[in-house]
Amino acid sequence: MAYATVEQYLERYPDCTAASGTIAALLEDASDAIDGAIAPFDYDTEANAGKLSRTCCAIAHRAIPSGGAAGGAGMLAGATQASQTAGSYTLSASFASGYGEVYLTKSDRLKLGIGDGRYAYAEPYGGADVPD
Repeated sequence: MAYATVEQYLERYPDCTAASGTIAALLEDASDAIDGAIAPFDYDTEANAGKLSRTCCAIAHRAIPSGGAAGGAGMLAGATQASQTAGSYTLSASFASGYGEVYLTKSDRLKLGIGDGRYAYAEPYGGADVPD
């Protein structure tokens, strides 16, 4: 079950032109990625439903091919690098997520409250309980 619906996604990104089925599939994929990230933690999904929904939408939005993002293909939405020339009509662009990859960023983890590092310490050889 996805942490966000297509309707919730479209409320956040109303200019998205991707098909509803594509958005629904990416929301499911984003939810699976979130589930994997929160698995090691005692995470209350009911209490954090809002955080999960917002983060799920953000992850799915990153994965939508740039042509389905706000403004359509002509606006180069999601481009990390672009160049244009008038003579000879040259246009070149590079996109960060050209293959629709679903992943959590450090910012996503912080929004969910799981971005803090954890550490542990163990006494070598059992500490004070080592027999003489």
